[in-house]
Amino acid sequence: MSYLEKVDGYLDSLKVGKSAIVDSWFMMSSPVPILSVVIAYLLFIRIGPKMMKNRAPLKITKLISYYNAAQVLLALINIIKVSQLNLFRDGIIYAGCRYQSNTQNPLLLDLGWWYFFAKFTELLDTVFFVLRKKEKQLTFLHVYHHVIMALYSWSYLKFAAAGEGAVLALLNSAVHVVMYTYYLLSGLGPQFHKYLWWKKYVTTMQLVQFVLMLSYCAWTHFSPRCQYVPGFTYFISANVTIFLILFLNFYVKNYKLKKDQEYKNKENKAAINGIKNNIKSNGTTKKCNDNDNGVFCNICKGIPNLEDVPCDVEKVCGDFIKDGKAYLTRRTVKSGHTPKSGFDHTMINK
Repeated sequence: MSYLEKVDGYLDSLKVGKSAIVDSWFMMSSPVPILSVVIAYLLFIRIGPKMMKNRAPLKITKLISYYNAAQVLLALINIIKVSQLNLFRDGIIYAGCRYQSNTQNPLLLDLGWWYFFAKFTELLDTVFFVLRKKEKQLTFLHVYHHVIMALYSWSYLKFAAAGEGAVLALLNSAVHVVMYTYYLLSGLGPQFHKYLWWKKYVTTMQLVQFVLMLSYCAWTHFSPRCQYVPGFTYFISANVTIFLILFLNFYVKNYKLKKDQEYKNKENKAAINGIKNNIKSNGTTKKCNDNDNGVFCNICKGIPNLEDVPCDVEKVCGDFIKDGKAYLTRRTVKSGHTPKSGFDHTMINK
């Protein structure tokens, strides 16, 4: 028996008892359609940006708004279909275990196809990025996530539909309702942006989702009550772990490190503006530290010509330096640089 025959035999064994109606559904007859779409998707990622290089970004805001609304609707449909299965009848930790692999339950199979269709249409996220010349969004995390989810959802429905997939679909669909709602609101205009302070919590929800998925897969894998295909459990667990690492890295870079950098920039800006050394923006000083020892403490710093611009001195600050030359002040308290004040100085060449 050849290697390909062994593979075919293994795949056929996975489908024992499976309703033949699945093969008649859109994109489900064989692996060729979904593999063709994925290959075309990857080629578009390479060719698309080159095609758009000398073109203006397409103005498709309204189209994207409709698309985001459709994704919210698809996710809600999946949640409703999961609720019809009554997965939690046996408790949370055994949720879905009554639906073993190779089930012929029509509701579960119907849910599997709608979930696959949602992942299939989500490939358009990338297409819109390219058409709008948002190439920075085409990260490894983005591409890997979309490709794997499309292939996984197809193969799971085709070969191993079970309650395990229904629970994972419920978690993922709940997150996607929130995520695409955020995308929808953010695309409706600046007037909605003030209500989108919860952006980073979308990523937090995704991280929590992955932890729950891993916990569920580990528990059901070692539970004798849950008869799922081990190969798919391993595949799911491995990819969810990769997603968790990639999304965690994204969260740290975009929120944690960015927040720290903004704090440092704020401190630097405060120092430049003279907040730390109590200097007013008009060049006058409010306070000279005692440890300055009478040395010029940045009064009138940045003023191009001290002879032409007034500079009030509220406290003795001793000499100051300009153009490499030291000037010793004679008048000390409230000396205004005016014709009547007679602000005298002695120049010392250095």
